[in-house]
Amino acid sequence: MHFGVATADHQCEAYDGNDDIRDLWERSRGLTERGKATDFWNRYREDVDLAKGLGCTIFRLSLSWARLEPEPGRWSDEAFAHYRQLLEYLRAAGMQAVVTLHHNTWPLHVQAAGDGAGLLDSAFPDRMAGYAQQVARRLGDLIDYYVTLNEPNQLVYGFIKGFWMRAYPMPPGQPPDTSPEAQMDAVLRLIPNLLLAHARSRAAIRAIVPAAKVGANPLVLGLPRWLQNLVDRGATHAKSPEQLRKHASRIVQAGIVENGRVDCSVAQVAITHERMEQVLFSEPYFATHAAALHAKSASSPESLTNWKATIGVLESSKASESVGARFPDATVLYFADIAAGLAALRAETIVLLYSDEALVAPYANGELTMTRLPGYARHYAVAVPPGHHALLDAIDRAIESLRPQHPEMPRAHGRATLHHIGKRSALAPPDPQREIGASVAQIRKRGRIRIGIHPGVPGLCEADGTGGYRGLEIDLAHAIAREVLLSDAPRIEFIELSQKNRISATRSWLQIFDKWRRTLAMFGTLIGTNWWNLAMLGALPEFLCPRECVGALDFVGLDYYWGVPSIRPSEIQRLGAAAECRYAQAPVWPGELERILRQAHEQFPDKPIVVIENGCVTSADGFSRAAYLAAHVEEVDRAVAAGVPVEAYLCWSITSNREWGLPFDDNSDFGLYHIDLDTDPELKRTPTEASARYTELIARHRAPQ
Repeated sequence: MHFGVATADHQCEAYDGNDDIRDLWERSRGLTERGKATDFWNRYREDVDLAKGLGCTIFRLSLSWARLEPEPGRWSDEAFAHYRQLLEYLRAAGMQAVVTLHHNTWPLHVQAAGDGAGLLDSAFPDRMAGYAQQVARRLGDLIDYYVTLNEPNQLVYGFIKGFWMRAYPMPPGQPPDTSPEAQMDAVLRLIPNLLLAHARSRAAIRAIVPAAKVGANPLVLGLPRWLQNLVDRGATHAKSPEQLRKHASRIVQAGIVENGRVDCSVAQVAITHERMEQVLFSEPYFATHAAALHAKSASSPESLTNWKATIGVLESSKASESVGARFPDATVLYFADIAAGLAALRAETIVLLYSDEALVAPYANGELTMTRLPGYARHYAVAVPPGHHALLDAIDRAIESLRPQHPEMPRAHGRATLHHIGKRSALAPPDPQREIGASVAQIRKRGRIRIGIHPGVPGLCEADGTGGYRGLEIDLAHAIAREVLLSDAPRIEFIELSQKNRISATRSWLQIFDKWRRTLAMFGTLIGTNWWNLAMLGALPEFLCPRECVGALDFVGLDYYWGVPSIRPSEIQRLGAAAECRYAQAPVWPGELERILRQAHEQFPDKPIVVIENGCVTSADGFSRAAYLAAHVEEVDRAVAAGVPVEAYLCWSITSNREWGLPFDDNSDFGLYHIDLDTDPELKRTPTEASARYTELIARHRAPQ
């Protein structure tokens, strides 16, 4: 069995000034742009040498379609020559090459084709087959395995959005207020198009290289066997597209509109992963930083890392999540509100109060001063209950309308889609013919909107001395009300919220069913199946899988990262965290990998199997990356011992990389070799415990048995 590592073009290759679809996606959404990434384009020899040093005999890379075909039908000889040099270097290093053609990104001209239909365009399968033909003709003598489409079953999330998701996880996204039926209709166009693109690409490759091994790598989730069988049965027994469209509402919208104390909370609520489990967030309207409020006479040490002091933190602020990492040796006291923290500071019970800058800055006067601390900005956004996407879209339009008067407002933070790109406004006005959404309809029927606020922060929200309020959040509240109620003098009911109930006030008793509703949504529709392998088996109806696609594979590829041994809603919900790129919160179940490999062998008994991706962020579910790798390689060994023909296992990834627009931190770093992407201009590759463990694992398999 071969052991190897992997990279991907967009995540590792330096940006060259020519956009692919992900460059545009990240820029429009205010996500982390790749920049130099790991500079793999120029430093591939270094990373190949690192892989060889680990003992690897196989290496996966992705080709940039956007570099190879910068304009429709114009192929870049220079880009092809570069990839040939890379593949030749791999071959000289004694490694086989796994090459991915379409790794979650594609050229802008492909997206523009078919009047912007992109992957849904009826000509897309032949367009991709033409690309595959060029690759096989120019590079085919150096490629051992072809992966046509990376994780094709995940591409559906560029066209359908769960009711608990604040944004489409992947490009291109859909226009605001797209109905559940229209979202599912796009998915029903996408699935056969992807299958056709794969089958025709395989045919084009094998016409040039008859012995080529061509496959794909669906992302497989670990589920209890009976549940997976039940979910798959829903796909294999689907009678018609209309039947599946009717199922769309399970995933796209909550069945019942919630009625909390407020319709939305505009109350200095910072976007956090934990809060995203409870509410949906708008685009940000304000950015703040971590700060320390302390006596003017007190001086903080040069380094906070080993500071043995007693400090305070507001338990409901974003700062509370990072206090342990920033002050690891300090004694921390938590306070329910700013008044209690200030009292402790003045009584010298604590030496500083650590919180968000916006919350403590108003009190930096007289004997107290404020020091801004380095780190990422915290973004305040409006919170609404899950499923209220129509209300959320209206709030985003209100935020956009305020930007000309408030240029300090932060840029977009992750809800824009490619539907908006190229338009003057980041958010187009709603289609008057489209349904307005139950959440907005309910507010209009009531005739007033209830908005939660948290007064006491000058500049954001404070009493105006006449019984009313003033500040940026109040201006925003009026803009939201005008947008929702379609009135220049809308009725607003301001409801003051404490720091503790700024989130809970938006929710109702229905939140106790959140986990069950999400479980039904995730695994009660076609989206929750491994429809790719079912298609290859010929088990899907023809309207989903054209017959020419059945059996179009030369090896069974798969990606496995996460799984749950039971259907407890809390566990299923953690699988949803993985789908939304909150990898550090995802559940780890190594034991399921052996069963998945056995099942793949049962389904395709004459095909070899390749684990295309398996890996871990810095830590997840109690597993360090090193422990994760050891546990999963052990499961692969069990499968091989049982007769499963696993030809290769590849770890994701050789180095840290730019993980699809996420901030670079422990939640997005899968690298065996660590690169400080944000602060190290030299992009030094540093060995980790995981690289040492992987070296040991490979060596053990190479030793004489």
